[in-house]
Amino acid sequence: MKRILPALVAGALAVIAARAELVIYNLSFGDASTSVNFPIFAGGYIVLDESASSFSSVIVLEDPDTAQLYYTTSLLSGNYFELISGGGSNYAVLSGLGSGGNATAEQVAFQVVGKTSGNVDIGPGVSLRVAKKLRGFMLANTQQTVTVDTDANTSIDLGFAGANKVTARYDSASTKDANNAMMDAGTALTSITETLERRGIQPQPTPSPSPSPSPTPSPTP
Repeated sequence: MKRILPALVAGALAVIAARAELVIYNLSFGDASTSVNFPIFAGGYIVLDESASSFSSVIVLEDPDTAQLYYTTSLLSGNYFELISGGGSNYAVLSGLGSGGNATAEQVAFQVVGKTSGNVDIGPGVSLRVAKKLRGFMLANTQQTVTVDTDANTSIDLGFAGANKVTARYDSASTKDANNAMMDAGTALTSITETLERRGIQPQPTPSPSPSPSPTPSPTP
């Protein structure tokens, strides 16, 4: 026992040290200004892994034609850091960029900033300095060319461009649930998407590929 106990204690300390320190935020979006064909961002979540200084996200969008809600996890991710103002106040910053490979937006820029409060209990034995509200903007654009006349080789651009005001609010209950369950960021993100799907919000649909043209039949000899 004298040899086993120190090993068990060391192992337990290693698990605690390696455990993710998650902070979850609810996202709300203001009306888009100076925008063209801009998608409707209906809400979302930020999963911040403070121990890794990075975040991932679930963004909920609304189809303007059907009002159907759907979500995407590939639109936005980024980094977390803190700043000290000239007056000595601490501020938290969530900042991310996205580019290409996404059906929703080709280019995305996101940044929110908020003043941190005193230490907050986020889970068993863990307290962090947390910003309870962060404000900022998200800009997104994409260029989509649609052919309208194949014979005349005529096409038009039907992309979008715009910006939203964004507010990120600290979600105490979800944060504690994730840390009490010792989730990592990926597991917490999955838990959020499963909750959305139970509410009828499905993953963002993937456009179907255009069907291959049928082969031209060979003339009968």
